[in-house]
Amino acid sequence: MKLVILGAGESGIGAALLAKQKGFDVFVSDGGPIKDIYKQELAVNSIEFEEGQHSWKTILEADEIVKSPGIPEKSELMKKCGRKAFR
Repeated sequence: MKLVILGAGESGIGAALLAKQKGFDVFVSDGGPIKDIYKQELAVNSIEFEEGQHSWKTILEADEIVKSPGIPEKSELMKKCGRKAFR
């Protein structure tokens, strides 16, 4: 199952690590920069990620999307994700 996590702050990285541990195919996307320590954690755990953009094709192909609590429900990002987005 492909899982996309929107937001690469502390909670997003924690969710990505847990999902990877549980056997999900994980991709992390953040519209801004990701802290170096988090990028290292993702790389060490072989989790693909992007920063400074959102690759819509990749995001919308996910089976499920997990969003950061900091992303407003009514944001343009959430509108594009539709019903696939969960907290």
